[in-house]
Amino acid sequence: MSDYEDGMMDALAHSISLVYSILIEVCGMLPVPISLPADSHVPASDAVPAIKRVADLGRDQPMGETQELQLYTGCIHLLAAIDLYALCAVRYADTRAEGVGANLLIAEEALKSLSLWLVINQAD
Repeated sequence: MSDYEDGMMDALAHSISLVYSILIEVCGMLPVPISLPADSHVPASDAVPAIKRVADLGRDQPMGETQELQLYTGCIHLLAAIDLYALCAVRYADTRAEGVGANLLIAEEALKSLSLWLVINQAD
């Protein structure tokens, strides 16, 4: 890989970690909290099944349909970003890297919107 591609991969890996951190925070705020692996470096082999589990368990949360969809959207777009990142690691392509970034933006927006809703509507 070129220096540019290495830099992009590093930036994308950091962004994936940031969105995963947002997911961890949101899952801790849910009406029925869900725990996720939260070490300083969580390998994809641990994170992916945990994210899939959150996507499945989100349907059982006592919150509205919009909030369930925000959680699901955050999960599936984070998973898509991880998949595209893995493809980029094998054979880099700008379109894949841009796909990682686009999926992360969608995931982040959905999770931040859910986080705001959870803060506003948390039980006292």
